[in-house]
Amino acid sequence: MRHKHVKTFPLGAHLIVKHFGYSHHGIYVGKGRVIHYSGFAHLFKKHPIEITSLQKFAHGKKITIRHYSTPKYSGRAVVRRMRSRMHENNYHLIINNCEHLCSWAITGIESSPQVIKMMNRLTTIGYISSLMSYLNSLLLTLATTCFALVFYIKKKLNDQRKLKGPVYIALQQHQKLKQKKAPLKQGFEENKVSN
Repeated sequence: MRHKHVKTFPLGAHLIVKHFGYSHHGIYVGKGRVIHYSGFAHLFKKHPIEITSLQKFAHGKKITIRHYSTPKYSGRAVVRRMRSRMHENNYHLIINNCEHLCSWAITGIESSPQVIKMMNRLTTIGYISSLMSYLNSLLLTLATTCFALVFYIKKKLNDQRKLKGPVYIALQQHQKLKQKKAPLKQGFEENKVSN
């Protein structure tokens, strides 16, 4: 029978396994086992806090330990606190995830630095998205204005070209002749009235 070498960790250690885009957290309870909030780890179906083997917890990835400078609880006390919440099924990605559970067991305070980082990233993405939306509308306004300006200039140039065209010149000459005849006609009618 083959035995796999299992790395041992201090009792009550906060274990972390990094995955793509997030990290999973659990507490080492001895004998190669970990208590953790499995959350949506099983095809998005909520699961309770459970005890699993180190191998199942790690999924073949490296396990690291989070150290606390001033832990409120340690060793067996951390394990007891974790066991007190066994079978709890209130997982929530933002307010009650596996990291919240582990920090609560050791410090008495539920916190999740990875959620805070994620929220900061989302805020930054939201800000950048708003800025991009503003720039997009600004560019659209600028493009529309440029198009209207080009259209206006093109129309004016066309109008000028028409003014120099043979039809327009003939029309101008006709109007000039009309204007020259009009004073003569007017003068003739004035003489007629006075006689």
